Amino acid sequence: MQLADVLDADRIALDLAVSSKKSLLEKASRMLASAPAGGDAREIFESLCQRERLGSTGLGHGVAIPHGRVPGQSEVTAALIRLITPIEFDAPDQVKVDLFFAMAVPDRCSDVYLRLLADMAERLADAEQRQQIRDSESPDAVLKLFMSDPESGSRA
Repeated sequence: MQLADVLDADRIALDLAVSSKKSLLEKASRMLASAPAGGDAREIFESLCQRERLGSTGLGHGVAIPHGRVPGQSEVTAALIRLITPIEFDAPDQVKVDLFFAMAVPDRCSDVYLRLLADMAERLADAEQRQQIRDSESPDAVLKLFMSDPESGSRA
């Protein structure tokens, strides 16, 4: 399974305005719940918040990957949010965050989930990939980035 398999243009929000970590997680939860295999938005929100209490999912460089296991979730779903104005997210480098890749996964999911998280973390660790997302003008343009191999730029 690849990132493009769990992310849809309908779950990519560009230039969103939120005022806090809580409002960002609420929006991400609603987006994740809107997927055909999505769980309940409230349960997704609680799962994302529970994960954040364990430690921030802020990676640095303005990026965070909030994620959580959700009862009743039938498949992995993802959402990507790009903010107009970055917010505090307790990232290790103390840089405010403007790029969020959120995932909701079934309770019993492990290997697929971890591979997807690793793939996204690797992509967002690359300055060029981050800039391409920040410069994208549409959800479809962002989605195309996830259909390519970040190393070679070739289409999957």
